[in-house]
Amino acid sequence: MEFDLSKINFSNNDLKRNICIPKKLTPKLAEFIGIVVGDGHIGYYKYVKNNRSRTNYELRISGNVKDSDYYLTHVNNLAYELFNMRFYKINPKNEESVMLYKNSKAIYYFFSECLKIPQRKDTISIPSCILEAPNDVKSSFLRGLADADFTLTIKKKEGKPYPFIQGVSKSKILINQVSLILKEWGINHTTFLDKYFYEKRNISYEVKRININGVNNIKGWFNKIGFSNTRHRKTWEEFLKKSAPVRI
Repeated sequence: MEFDLSKINFSNNDLKRNICIPKKLTPKLAEFIGIVVGDGHIGYYKYVKNNRSRTNYELRISGNVKDSDYYLTHVNNLAYELFNMRFYKINPKNEESVMLYKNSKAIYYFFSECLKIPQRKDTISIPSCILEAPNDVKSSFLRGLADADFTLTIKKKEGKPYPFIQGVSKSKILINQVSLILKEWGINHTTFLDKYFYEKRNISYEVKRININGVNNIKGWFNKIGFSNTRHRKTWEEFLKKSAPVRI
């Protein structure tokens, strides 16, 4: 698939920095889009500087500080390969998180106009170009989304280690779309609604979860999708080593 780039506006800074916008949907671009859908924020804000009105067009990607290497290396390398740019790292107030930041008008327009990714996450969904793409593109998108928003943990069940992948989103649409793809690929899972109470704002809200449980289903996940995040891959590799039968 080729994108209609006629809607893309480049700022003078974009041109100076040689920012480029991909013309075609590829697996690597799909993975990056998945990361943005999961952990990203696309937005703009206006401000006044030197008595002139200006606009900042930003892309932010944030995640757990435990995954700093994944964000600073893997995500940054993808950004450079796809857009000829690298993120700035900024230090958020929450010391448990890491944040990447880029100000680019062209990249903002690409995600907001071409891909129709909204600023709010409540109703975010998989872009139609991904849903209509071949399985390798869908798989790459899900891998990026999972690296951003899913966790792989090992729990105890009947005294034995038990692998468990869980994803969560405020967007019911997004989780339902992921569920449909997994059903098509024969990866068994469950989805359910959960309620949260946010004390700082004194509000309650719903999230939707998707769970993939058990060795065979996790194997199906790794065969079809996998993770780029080395922390999740190491967790799975260590589980396989520990659960492998001892040869005498």
